[in-house]
Amino acid sequence: MRRLGLGLILLTSVLVVACGRQVTPNPVGIGPGGASEGFMSVFVDTAAPFNFTNYQYWIVFNTSGNGLTPDTQPANNNWAAYSAAIEVAGSGGATSAHAYQFQKSTTNPHAVPHFQLLPTQGQQLQYNSNSNGTDTEFNVIFQRSIFLGIPPEPFAANWTYNVFTTQADIQNNLVYEDSMGAGGKNPPQYSSPVLSTYLCFDNTFYALSSGIQMDPSAQLVSAQLANNPSPAPNATPCSSDDEGDVRR
Repeated sequence: MRRLGLGLILLTSVLVVACGRQVTPNPVGIGPGGASEGFMSVFVDTAAPFNFTNYQYWIVFNTSGNGLTPDTQPANNNWAAYSAAIEVAGSGGATSAHAYQFQKSTTNPHAVPHFQLLPTQGQQLQYNSNSNGTDTEFNVIFQRSIFLGIPPEPFAANWTYNVFTTQADIQNNLVYEDSMGAGGKNPPQYSSPVLSTYLCFDNTFYALSSGIQMDPSAQLVSAQLANNPSPAPNATPCSSDDEGDVRR
């Protein structure tokens, strides 16, 4: 069973002990979750080691500002909550992370959007396939601006998100197995908290209990999302005194 939970905001500016281990603040210029200015970091945990032969793992964001949460029935609102995503998948024993933009049809709003692979360079998208040493957690750190897309489309300050396990499919047909919601792949759907990209945050959210029997490798446990704002009139990047990398 999953743990019911809300996001846990974790703040520290001194050495602390978390879960029996000592954790230190991030280096100067690096914010929560290891995110640099203008970057976001996401840790995803499952109930058993990942199975990339059978599953893909998606972190989907709604960057439009319409407040809708990405869910497992996107056709119901013409994919209005699907803006961009990070997909983590495997092939031939290797795993990788890629960024996608969901490009909607301008002539048929009911059509499934085109999954546009977004180019990334250097450190714009960083992926750690085994960030906890037990193959049940991965971490992606990405520059938020990669989601501007092709052609570039401005995004809102406030985002929403969801995490999905889907069946492995090289064509990226989203056959859902689990989500952060209480219904898993079914209703009731998840309601995302607001993720303000103007704020420095480090929040852990636990997947709600669905009671559905499923492969533990597909079962989502938690998602930790951390953000380091870009310098802007309404945003101030995190300093080393703002947040430490305290997890759990």
